[in-house]
Parts: sequence; C-alpha cells; structure tokens
Amino acid sequence: MIVPTIDTVRYTYMMDLCISYGVPALFVGPTGTGKSVYVKDKLMNNLDEDQYLPFFMNFSARTSENQTQFTILSRLDKRRKGVFGPPVGKKCLLFIDDMNMPAIDTFGAQPPVELLRQFIDHGNWYDLKDTSAISLIDLQLIAAMGPPGGGRNAVTIRFLQHFNMFSINAFSDDTMVRIFSTIVSTYLENHKFSSESCILGNQIVSATMEVYKKAMLHLLPTPAKSHYTFNLRDFSRVIQGCLLLKKESVENKNTMIRLFVHEVFRVYYDCLVDKEDQEWLYKQMNSILDDHFQVSFEQVFSDLKTGPTLVEDDMKQLMFGDYINPDLEGDLRLYAEVESLDTLKDVVEKCLVEYNGMHKTKMDLVIFRYVLEHLSRISRVLKQPGGNALLVGVGGSGRQSITRLATSMANMNLFQPEISKSYGMTEWRDDLKMLLKNAGVKGEKMVFLITDTQIKDEAFLEDVDSLLNTGEVSNLFALDEKQEIIEAVRPAAQGDNKNLDLSNLAVFAFFVARCRENLHIVVAFSPIGDAFRVRLRQFPSLINCCTIDWFQPWPEEALEQVATSFLESQDLSEDELLKIIPVCKTFHTSAKDLSDKYLAELGRHNYVTPTSYLELIAVFRKLLTERREMVMNAKKRYTNGLEKLDFAAGQVGKMQVELEELKPQLKVADEETSISMEEIRGESKIVEAKCKVVGADEEKATKKANEAQALKDECEGDLAEAIPAFESALAALDTLKASTVRSPITCMLMISSCTPAVLLFQVLQTSETCFPHKLPGQNKAMAK
Repeated sequence: MIVPTIDTVRYTYMMDLCISYGVPALFVGPTGTGKSVYVKDKLMNNLDEDQYLPFFMNFSARTSENQTQFTILSRLDKRRKGVFGPPVGKKCLLFIDDMNMPAIDTFGAQPPVELLRQFIDHGNWYDLKDTSAISLIDLQLIAAMGPPGGGRNAVTIRFLQHFNMFSINAFSDDTMVRIFSTIVSTYLENHKFSSESCILGNQIVSATMEVYKKAMLHLLPTPAKSHYTFNLRDFSRVIQGCLLLKKESVENKNTMIRLFVHEVFRVYYDCLVDKEDQEWLYKQMNSILDDHFQVSFEQVFSDLKTGPTLVEDDMKQLMFGDYINPDLEGDLRLYAEVESLDTLKDVVEKCLVEYNGMHKTKMDLVIFRYVLEHLSRISRVLKQPGGNALLVGVGGSGRQSITRLATSMANMNLFQPEISKSYGMTEWRDDLKMLLKNAGVKGEKMVFLITDTQIKDEAFLEDVDSLLNTGEVSNLFALDEKQEIIEAVRPAAQGDNKNLDLSNLAVFAFFVARCRENLHIVVAFSPIGDAFRVRLRQFPSLINCCTIDWFQPWPEEALEQVATSFLESQDLSEDELLKIIPVCKTFHTSAKDLSDKYLAELGRHNYVTPTSYLELIAVFRKLLTERREMVMNAKKRYTNGLEKLDFAAGQVGKMQVELEELKPQLKVADEETSISMEEIRGESKIVEAKCKVVGADEEKATKKANEAQALKDECEGDLAEAIPAFESALAALDTLKASTVRSPITCMLMISSCTPAVLLFQVLQTSETCFPHKLPGQNKAMAK
C-alpha cells in the first residue's frame, strides 16, 4: 500500500519523464525511504505492457561481472547474431537495486558497475566464450542505492555522469505521521474498532515516531553493535505488529497501550546487546506513555509486578500471541495477550509432546520463562505475512529447537537444508526451487531455517539476501520451469474472474508476492568472531528485512530449572538437589565472570555458552552413574561375600551338630581301629617271615629261569644253523627214485654217509622244544 504524498507524486512524475526520453535514472536515499517501492510500483502497475518489459535485479557484495552479464542476457532475446534486446516493439527497463553494493576489487573498481558503464558508453559487451562483440539495444537503466557507508561503496563518477540522479530524503515527521496514521485508521475502520481505539491509533503512531527518532540518535552502531542501523522499516514493523490485533481481543484502552509497548520491545528491545541500552529504552517508554497517552507506566503494567515496584525484568512477562489455542486455524487464532505464563507453559509442553510424537528427531527441551519469551517472539514473526527473523546467539542457546517448536505450533512446514560433503550450489538451488514452489504454487506456509554452520559457500547467503529483499532469486528457474509455474499460478492470480487476461509478467509477480507472504526465512547466526559483522555488512537485507532476536545469556533461573530438570531423573534426594544445583550454577557463573575479567585485562575472548553448562551437567550425570555402578558393584560383591560367609557358617554349624552325634560312633570305630591295628601288626610279622621264604624261592626260580633261557637261546641258535641243512636234505630226498634205492641197507649207508643228516637227527633227539614231524610221503618212501 502506497500512501500518496507530495514526494511520491514528484518522484513518479520525474520517473515518467526519464522513461519517456530514455534517460537513465538513479534514486539515492537512506534505507526505508521507498526508493525500490516507487520504482517497482511504477514499472509493474503504471506502464503500458505492450511497450515496456520490466526487469528487476539486485546487487550484493558478492555480485560478479560474469553473473551480471549472464543474468541480463538471459532475460533478453537474440535478435540476430551478436544483437540482443527485448521482444521486437518493446523497450526493456532494467531496474538495479543496491547498485553500489558490489565489493571493490584490487584496483579500486566495482566490476559489475564497470560492466554497466561499458554498456552505456559503448552499447556493447563481449561474449565470454569467443570474445565476439554483443550489442544491446532497446535497454534502459533505472537504479537505486543508498549513501556510501555500512557496506555500500562510492560509485565512480564516470558511471554516475550518465544518470539523472534524484535524492530521496528521509520523510519529514509530518509525512511519516500522515502515512502511518492513514494506514492505522484504515485498518481500524475496516475492522470496525471503536472510536476510542481510532484515537489511540493516532497516538500510537506519534509515540512510535518519538521512539524511532530517539533510537536513531542514541542507539548508534559500533563494531560490537553493527546491527544498530535503525530505519523506517523498524517503524513499519511496530505499526504492523499493532495491526495484528483483532476487535475481539480489545478489552479496554489499556489493551492497545500494552500492545504498543510490547511491539516496541519486540522491534527495538530484543535486538539490544547491552544492559545499559535496555535500561535506556525502558526509561524512554516510561516517559513516552506519560507524554502521549497520559497514563502511568507502572499503573498500566501493575499486574506484572513481582515486587513493590515495577522493574525492567517484570516486562519480560508481557507477551502477545495467537498460540494459546494451537488447534485453531487461520483468522480464528486471535492475537491476544497471554494472561498466565503457567497456562502458556502447559500449552507449550503439550505441543512439544505432539511434536515429539510426529517427528523422528525428538527434542528434549526444558520449558522455562527464557524459552517462552523467545518462542513468543518467533511466533510473532511467523504470524506476520512475510515476516523474517535473524536469531543471534551462541551455540546451545536454543535457536533451532525453539524455531522448530514455534513452526509446529503455527501449523507451518519447516525446511532446513541437509548439508553433506557433496552438497553444493546445484543442490542448494534445487532446494530453493522446491521451497519457492511449495510457497508460491501450492500456497503452503513455509519456514526456511538456515544456520551459519550450514553456509558452505557465501553464495548461499547472496541468494538468501535476494529472497529477503525481493522474494525471488535471479535466474533460479529455467524458461520452461518458469512457464510451468506461470500456468500453475494463473488460476490463483485470476481469482474469481476466470476471464481476466493477465500477462506472464503479472502472473509471475503474483507468484513472487505469494512467496514473500507465505515464506518465512529464519537465519540463526552466532555473534562470535568477525564473520557475523562481515556478513551483516555484505548482506544488509539480513538487518533491513529481518526482525532481530538477540539471545542473551541464560539467567540464573534458567540455569536452575535446567539443572533441576536433568538431575531429577538421577534419584537424588531433595537435600542433595538443593546442594548440587547451586554448585552447577556457581561453576557456570564463575567461569563467565572470569571470562569477562580475562577479556577486560587481556583483551581476549573466552566464551562460556549454554552448551558448556549442558555438558557440565551431562558429565556430572555420567560420573554419578559410573560411581553409582562402581559402588553398587562393590556393595554387590560385599553382599555376596557376606551371604557366602553366612551360608558357610550355617553349614559349619550343621556339621558340628553331626560331628557331636557321630562322636560315640567315632570312639567305637577308634577302638575297633586300634584292635585291627594290633592284629595287623601281629600278622605283619608272620607275613614278613613268609616274605623272606618266598623271596629265597623267587631268587632260585629266577636263577633256573635264567639258565633255561640261556639254554633255549643256545638251542635256537643251533637250530637256526641246522635248518638250512635240513631243508637241503629234504630237497635231496625229493630227488631219490625207487630205481636208485636197492635195499634198506643201502639207504642207511647212504644216510650214514651224510653227516648233516646225522647231525639233524641228533639235534631232534636232544632238543626239548622240538618234536619230530612226519614228512609228507615219508611212509611211502619207507615202505619202498
């Protein structure tokens, strides 16, 4: 919504002249003065579509000349060889936002700017592949930039000389009050608020103006507070937050006043890093309520007092949100004040149980006031159309967990890129395509969560910066993909009027607007190191387009509740818990105090984070478990030993009883044993005498056995010698025939003449072990 003023009419008229005469125009002014809004509104809604083709491009600190040339040429048609331009009969109006953002190279030039200067001076570029000349026709530049400083650089005068420059100054107080008063009164009248509420609306605008001007004067950026760059967008966020209120939630005059204070704290107080700055803002709000609403600050917030007087810490209980009834959808969820923190805690714990039941990755969160505060702040950002958040805190402060829970409570879908070793620009762009299609084509409410540890390439942040600023990424979709999106979104863009003829440019603009409304970007950064300040300087949209929530160190109450929650499961007595928890708190706070002293004396940082505290508790639980196991094992062994000793004592007692019972029998057995021993002694003497006789006989038998063995051995030796002769004799007998032997006498004489045969018979007669055997055929031979 653009509220017409003298300035808007003036700038629009001058822009018309520049477009009509083909003169490049440059709008210069601080952030939030509406430079981009004026130009985009003129190019999108107030030009003849048949004559002009608008084209938008954003520069950042990492924009390169090659990327610039590729992006511009991709939007132009190739008329003929070496000539590029818009479709015939049209003129392309190229709007470049943040033109002075590109980084300066070694030689002091800005390559993307020099590329544009070459086009204006010579009308051509050179092909990046074959270095052939490329002529650009029917192309006119319109640019916008902020004053140099804060990451923006001075542009060479050789380039600026070609532009007709228009300086857009910050709005005057009257203009700002008129613009925002018109917006507030229009909203209140359309939603039928009471006349008293309309009067309060004008007072809220004037009070916000005073807060804005005082913040600009007092809260100045420093190296440690580089995000203290307040502008009109912060003013707008306060008003936008106040307009979240519905008529049904207004109980009385104080409701809107409390809402105004709440929104100021969410926009300004939550991004402050110093206790002094927070106290300053608290005091300013006291005086502003007295001046503009004529009410006492302490009187309006008397119900928040925890002591005799209202203090700054009491204001942290002031919360507005639509999450008390998470089961409701859309407009049925009223943005109202949270009446009781206990009620909110019960709702959050219930939602946490539901989240853990629906997701594989469980969240073991301890719900205490610190968590409720940041949960309410993130939920407020997600409630606003196109709301984005920059969460700044050290590791372990709960940025990602609270964001997931807030997304679940808002019934939105969360997407977080899964970074791996192979994750690169291709995977990143694919994820962005999927994300934008879900938000713009399907109309899903999406939350895009990305942390500084997931940024493998600074080009990731350049795309995030473009999404935050314009709602799209240049050259993300190919022509066929873009045409597919246009056809899918066209019915939604036409609405109820299906005959409405919309150009492709208008339909794609509807897609971009839908993405900005449905997509909420949550960036989680750590303030440790220089990377945070460098990124804020290079990508100003991280500040300008995001609501900053600075996660302060955990208060002692949080430390106590976290320790109590994690130690309750350790079977500790109440007295033990009361002694252990203060010790854990002391370790953490004393380490933090020593780190502050270390920084003050030596200028070196040592960060004590909530992760350190959780690790301390985890180590204590681990050691406690190990020691308990050790003691229980020792106790078990001791108990087992005692049981064994007790069992042995019982057995010994039984054995003693049995022994007493067996004593008479033992005595009788002893006597019988004595008698048996006497008998054995007597018999032993007889046995010994007989043993001597047997021994002598044994010696004689042994001697005779030895002699017999010797004789046997001798006979066996002689036999061994006689057997060959015996065998030869047998062989000779086989040769005898009947004709040869005449008479028995002759046979005997022949035998007697054979000495070996006589010896054989002698051996057979004298041998005790050898017996004569009848030879086969012996009877027949003898008969013959």
